[in-house]
Amino acid sequence: MNRLGLTLLLSLTASLTTVSPALAQQQPQAPAVQEDPLFDALFPPELIMQHRRAVGLSDEQRDAISQMIQELQGRVVRLQWDLLDEMQRLTELMAVPRIDLDRALDQLDNVLETEKQIKQAHLEMLARIKNLLTPEQQATLERLRSAAA
Repeated sequence: MNRLGLTLLLSLTASLTTVSPALAQQQPQAPAVQEDPLFDALFPPELIMQHRRAVGLSDEQRDAISQMIQELQGRVVRLQWDLLDEMQRLTELMAVPRIDLDRALDQLDNVLETEKQIKQAHLEMLARIKNLLTPEQQATLERLRSAAA
């Protein structure tokens, strides 16, 4: 992935995880430590690559994981450009004195659909990676992750 694509990916990821102060004030406060149920079920590629020797990752598995990451990056960069366009349209619809609520809500649906596609792409990749790993490799990764926590 080129530098522009990586910058866009990081910027968009950060913007999707940032909550506006007004919205944050309206939401009940979450506990300081929040568990992600998917975290325990899936293995991020970084964890696998970091411990590739300890889990006995084969060259074929490594190559397959690398290919999946490259495919995801290409797919997600396109979706992020789409998301930026959809967000811009929504912003324009909201910036007028009288908002056409039906159009704004339809545009919000477009934004949310694109975000959903990005999240589905990530989840699909993580599931495919897990399916490449043997039960023994998965158990080793779980132990290594627990030891690091």
